[in-house]
Amino acid sequence: MAWYVAGPITKEIIIGEVINAVGEHALDTVTPSYTVVAPPKVDESPGEDLIPHCMTQAPIPKPLRRAPHSIMVGLNRECPRWAPGSTIRWVAWKQGFKAPQDADYAAQHLNLACQKWNDLDVGVKFEWVKDTKDATFALCHGGDSEGVVASAFFPNANDLNMLLVYNPAFSVPVWKASLWKVFTHELGHVLGLRHEFALDINKETGKAYEAIKAVLLGPRNAKSVMTYSNRPPEIQASDVESTRQFYALRADAEGNPPLVGLTEVQDYEPM
Repeated sequence: MAWYVAGPITKEIIIGEVINAVGEHALDTVTPSYTVVAPPKVDESPGEDLIPHCMTQAPIPKPLRRAPHSIMVGLNRECPRWAPGSTIRWVAWKQGFKAPQDADYAAQHLNLACQKWNDLDVGVKFEWVKDTKDATFALCHGGDSEGVVASAFFPNANDLNMLLVYNPAFSVPVWKASLWKVFTHELGHVLGLRHEFALDINKETGKAYEAIKAVLLGPRNAKSVMTYSNRPPEIQASDVESTRQFYALRADAEGNPPLVGLTEVQDYEPM
């Protein structure tokens, strides 16, 4: 009788390589507070001509101030989402930040953003875990990236993803104080939401701002959490309603996957 011995999964390989390259403390983690803390009050008026953007999708469009917006989903041939009812687990890495307090701060603000989406009950939940081996994604420092505060990922089959936070998140006061709001935007991507201007046309090039096809779901809202602005993003009622609608879609009686427009919804199980 032959026995099959499974090899290491991608997550285990990544963890091993990181430890070998950086040392045994490379994956030390931060424990966020479970206490719901009121976010700090800041002056959110656009005093600086800075509209930060994320790099979740390339190419990065020029910052937009007055474009019509809506929630967008889809990546070319599919609309990826997590299987409805899933729990998306995350971990916060301590290493890589300029100072230990920056890692603590980022973890606390990501936890606030996760609690915000969890309270809205859109169809999946976020949950912090202590060990990377149990996580679907890790919060970590992304280094220098001019004008970029954070970047995330879309639902996928990877067994480990990264949500990156960059130096401007700590060096620009209004964005540091509102980091949890920035993370609500990034978690929108993690849920499968595209930038609200994904289908808008750049008048200079005649092409869509984002090259990868998107699909419109729900009414347009110029204040959507998924747009760019020189004010911190805010989750709108239309974001919640449309995201709930997205995660409420089910296969038909013949087992065919649900559609957004003519694009199939692809469910992924978080690893």
